[in-house]
Amino acid sequence: VLNDTQGHHAGDEALLTLALCMNRALKSRQYAYRIGGDEFAIICRKASEEDVLALVSRIKSNISETKYHCSIGFCCCEDEARDIEDMLRKSDMMMYDDKKRYYEENNLKSR
Repeated sequence: VLNDTQGHHAGDEALLTLALCMNRALKSRQYAYRIGGDEFAIICRKASEEDVLALVSRIKSNISETKYHCSIGFCCCEDEARDIEDMLRKSDMMMYDDKKRYYEENNLKSR
């Protein structure tokens, strides 16, 4: 939406700002990757769900200091056998729930 309404420079600025907020929140064995468009994946090696929830909180706190918002979903895997596609699907569903909650709480129309 930013690219269409404010130009590609505004979209690039938003992506850079969000990436910096994520990178500031990362700790050891946590890695952020842009996987396409405005989507990022963060891989946390040997992290508990508590570690991931703390990371999400740090990211949201960092982003709250900007003019932007992002929705976050995640999936934890205790063993190495879980299918990555399944994990991405679960994370995506959680992200859409987070996005819906944001729009409802702020009385906004979803896009």
